[in-house]
Amino acid sequence: MPSKKKRKKGSRGRWYAGASLTLLLLLGGAAFLHVGNWLVVSDELAPSAAIVVLSGEVPFRAMEAADIYNAGWAPEIWLTEDRDPRVTAAVAPLGIELLTNADESRRVLEAMGVPAEVIHVIPAPVRNTADEMREVSKRLFEMGGGTAIIVSSEFHTRRVRTLWRRLTGDAAGAIVRPATRDPYDGARWWRGSHDIGLCIQRADGSGECLDRVARTTLVAAVLRSRS
Repeated sequence: MPSKKKRKKGSRGRWYAGASLTLLLLLGGAAFLHVGNWLVVSDELAPSAAIVVLSGEVPFRAMEAADIYNAGWAPEIWLTEDRDPRVTAAVAPLGIELLTNADESRRVLEAMGVPAEVIHVIPAPVRNTADEMREVSKRLFEMGGGTAIIVSSEFHTRRVRTLWRRLTGDAAGAIVRPATRDPYDGARWWRGSHDIGLCIQRADGSGECLDRVARTTLVAAVLRSRS
C-alpha cells in the first residue's frame, strides 16, 4: 500500500501536469486564433526601381500597385507571366487564347491611370511564388541592382518575404506590401473554410500553420499521458 507521502507526491505531480496542460492549451488557442494576422506583413515604402504585381487575386494586387505607382514610389510596374503551356496547348484546337492574370492586371492598372508604357511583363513563365522571387531578383540584377516593391495579398505577404530572403539572401532588396483592398480577414480566418485553407497553405510557404496545431496537439497528448 503506497505511503501517504507518495500519494501526496503523485497528486502534486498530476496537478502540475494538469496546470501545464491547461496553460499550453490556452497559449496554443491564443496562437491559433492570431495566426491569420501573423501571416500579414507590411514593409515601409521607399523609392524603388519597380513595383511587382504577383500573379493571382485579381484585381486587388493590381489596384494596390496602381495606388503605389500613382503616389510616385517607383517609375514602372512589373507583372509576372503565369501562362501555363499545358493550358495554352489544350485550348489551341479551339482557336482561342485565354487571358492570364497578367493580362487582367494590366487592364486594371490602365483603368486606374497607369500609363501602358510603364507596365512590363517579366517574360519567363512562373509556376509558383519561388519562381516569381527568382525572376524578380534576376531582373533587378540585370538592371544593376535596386529595390522592388512586391505587392501580394495580405495572407501571402509573410510567405513572399520569407521566400525572398531565403532564395536571394538580400533582405533589403524587396519591400513587401499587402493589397489593402483584399477581403481576407486575418482576425477571423478560422471562421471561413476559404481563409482556413489559405492559412494552412501560406504560412511561411510550408504549411506552418497546420504544423503548429499538430505540434501543440502532440505535446498536449504527451502531458496528458503522464498525468
